Amino acid sequence: MKWHLPSLSQLTIPMRENFHLRKHTPLPSTIKILETLYPLVNWNRVDFYEGLPWFTPAVAPYVTAQALPNFYSLSRFRIYLKKYDESRAQCLADIVHEAFHINQAMSFGKGYGIGFFRIWMLFYISVFFRNGYRQNPFEIPAYDQEFRFLQYCEKHNLHGIQPAVRESAFNELAQQKSLVFKKIDFKYEEGVLDLIGGFLFCVFITVVKAPADLLASIVRIILPRVRPATNVQETKRQTDTSHRQVL
Repeated sequence: MKWHLPSLSQLTIPMRENFHLRKHTPLPSTIKILETLYPLVNWNRVDFYEGLPWFTPAVAPYVTAQALPNFYSLSRFRIYLKKYDESRAQCLADIVHEAFHINQAMSFGKGYGIGFFRIWMLFYISVFFRNGYRQNPFEIPAYDQEFRFLQYCEKHNLHGIQPAVRESAFNELAQQKSLVFKKIDFKYEEGVLDLIGGFLFCVFITVVKAPADLLASIVRIILPRVRPATNVQETKRQTDTSHRQVL
């Protein structure tokens, strides 16, 4: 994944389209899977949203899922997916991947902090500066977990959770030591400058996030939402109607 400076249109369109996201309620089987894989996470502190934060498509357009602290909370987190479809194993694997990050976050100071200023975010950004995204020590085990989960689903013929997953599958899942995580092994090995950079970045986000959200809300009001025609026939029908009104 590459990060880039967005153009004005790349910023304003997500501000308009993604500012208010729909809160998603995962199916009970999905929550049971997460509770089984990450038993120490307090899932009452995690909210799920369909869509991505308004700033994500602008700076990282290839991202389809994301786990972040709730900026306006001292304790809560959010899992964002571009589209939820829990009947698909890949969607469940994406949730499992992002939930792995929640497990990481709550392993540092129990996940508490001011907005984005959490210990996990500090370490994540610091190692990101040195290693990038895919080789980030926090991302490597998350992707490994995602792939192991998909392999488990394939082996046990679990292609999603609709129809409901049988109870025995959860019991079998709990016995998979490679999938169940009660602790996170992490040792910071990067330089002091990376840590300072991560600290400054977290301070910067903490300062600018609220004004940026205010700007996004204003942009959303000012810019009308464009509703494109769904197909050629619809476009032609609208054109014919306009002609009749003129005549």
